[in-house]
Amino acid sequence: MRVHNSLSCLLLMLISWVGFAETITLKEFLDLAEENHPFFSKEALAAEIEEKQAESLLGAKDWQFSVSPYYSHLGEASAAEYSIQGLDSTGGEASLGGPIWATGGTLGFSFSSDYSIRDYYGTTDTSAFKQSIALSYTQPLLKNLGGKLDRLGYELSGYGINLAEVQALENQENFMLELSTRFLDWVHLSEMVEISEERLKLAEEQLAQVQKRYKANLVDRVDVLRGEDAVRGAEQGLLQFRAKWKARQAELAVLVQSGEIYEKSPDFELYALEDLPEMEESVSALKARSRLLGTFQILKSQLVHQRAGLLEQKRPELNLTLSGGLAGQDEEFVSSLEITKPDAAVSLEFKALLGNRGIKAKIEKIDLQVKQLQEERRDLEISLEASLRNLLIQIVEMEKILELNQAQINSAQEKTVEELKLYNQGRGQLTFVIQSRDNEQNAKLSYANNAALYHSLVLQYHALLDELFPSE
Repeated sequence: MRVHNSLSCLLLMLISWVGFAETITLKEFLDLAEENHPFFSKEALAAEIEEKQAESLLGAKDWQFSVSPYYSHLGEASAAEYSIQGLDSTGGEASLGGPIWATGGTLGFSFSSDYSIRDYYGTTDTSAFKQSIALSYTQPLLKNLGGKLDRLGYELSGYGINLAEVQALENQENFMLELSTRFLDWVHLSEMVEISEERLKLAEEQLAQVQKRYKANLVDRVDVLRGEDAVRGAEQGLLQFRAKWKARQAELAVLVQSGEIYEKSPDFELYALEDLPEMEESVSALKARSRLLGTFQILKSQLVHQRAGLLEQKRPELNLTLSGGLAGQDEEFVSSLEITKPDAAVSLEFKALLGNRGIKAKIEKIDLQVKQLQEERRDLEISLEASLRNLLIQIVEMEKILELNQAQINSAQEKTVEELKLYNQGRGQLTFVIQSRDNEQNAKLSYANNAALYHSLVLQYHALLDELFPSE
């Protein structure tokens, strides 16, 4: 009966192995997550939203077209001012104008058409058509020369886009770390299952031997009971690890939105060590590549650009306006279309704020913010370096612990061999054999636990150096 159970267990293990013959690596798993999980598309939209916000500021470049038809009537009281009894006017004006960002100036075109009837106290009525076209241009000579203020809002929005892109990358990096840690836990559970399966197999083999010896009256019934209890304990441990393994598998399948995970097992060298750079080399790489530290340069450039805009606002205004046009007027409409009579005007306008206390305070505020940014960057740099040194020291020490784990496993295996020899020779107890094999399993489980912790630290190291989700 016991032999039949052992064969059934081996058959189930074989079916399980065949069912999960296909494997998936950590990179393949993360690629699936990046392709299918909405988190990544959500984060990618953050920068696009900022880009659309920036594009909305381009509306300041748009030109405006307007049409204004009108009709007016001046009665006797109002028309008397013009020595006439009445005046009726009908016409309209169409205009097109807008800013020129390259120069800071404003350009305008207009066309007007007018028809008027004058009543000279009932004696005669005269009518006239008037057509005119006009062009005007205002050019700043001091403030906003070159369109600096016109472009300021749009140019500042570019820093917001850069910050959104960096933040999105950081969020995705952290999510990648979380996914990698869960995958590593799946790898860890796979190793636990394998160790438990091996322990169960040895316990069943030991029980079969004890049963033979019992039938030959070489051992007492108590050894059979001890062997059966060891098998039950091994089965219980195996079932617990398998349940956790399946639960983690189901969780990962949902996270990557792929049912393929149910048909695969993880492919990961749990006991392999990574050759990481030395401490100072890693610290230098951190300071050179850290996206978080790079954000401070973006923020500083943004403040410097704002300061330049405030200095531009502080300057006095000196605007030159040039305008000119052609007009035609006649009692006949066709004749009025001969637009040949020129008009022209030139003007200068000067404005200056006395004091500029508000702008001065804003400039001083930005100067303080720049100093604050420098201190914040230094603060973050120290924190990141401290975390990196902490991780590297733990990683190096874990490598030493893993070596001790290997030695502990070898020692436990040798002890099991010796205890088994003594028992087979009738000079030892089965209890010591079972205990020795349990110690061997515990040593292997401890080795697997420490190996998983080691790789968890390594993943944190790569994430800290922005290597899990590198910038394009």
